[in-house]
Amino acid sequence: MEETIKALREGNHLAYEQLFDSCYKPLCRYAFSILKDMEEAEDIVQKTFCKLWDQRKNLNILTSVSSYLYRIVHNECLNKLHQQLNYKQHNKFYFESKEETVDDVTAQIATNELQQAIDNAMLKLPPQCKLVFEMSRMEQLSYSEIAKKLNISTNTIENHISKALKILRVELREFLSVLILFQLLK
Repeated sequence: MEETIKALREGNHLAYEQLFDSCYKPLCRYAFSILKDMEEAEDIVQKTFCKLWDQRKNLNILTSVSSYLYRIVHNECLNKLHQQLNYKQHNKFYFESKEETVDDVTAQIATNELQQAIDNAMLKLPPQCKLVFEMSRMEQLSYSEIAKKLNISTNTIENHISKALKILRVELREFLSVLILFQLLK
């Protein structure tokens, strides 16, 4: 053990190769048992050996070299699992926010289409009928308030509203289920 560490500190390639040959496969199996991915396991073991060689002059190993290598591989595997978990959580958040954005855009498009259909349907109402309907539905005036403002009877107001609703039902029939659902959700 002490001789191997001394040989590594001195830059002995043969000692390094022997250590690599004896520990590489067992370390890969160990890393695989944690990660369940052989490519990742091999990458971590290779990086561990590179790190060992790069830091050979400052090695301060109190246990066996193989225990030291197993500890490094173990820690690197845990770091990798932590990175993968963070990556998955980030992706989940990203895709959920994208789905919400798509839903918002879809809802906005549907709202715009509905508003355009309502505007087109309103243009098909006779002028007096349109005025009465807008005063009733948009301005929230009662039939008697509209009758007073326009100086017409409440029966006439009722007739205009009835006529407007018939025309709008026909013009907005493809949106009728959406409108009903919208009214239920209010």
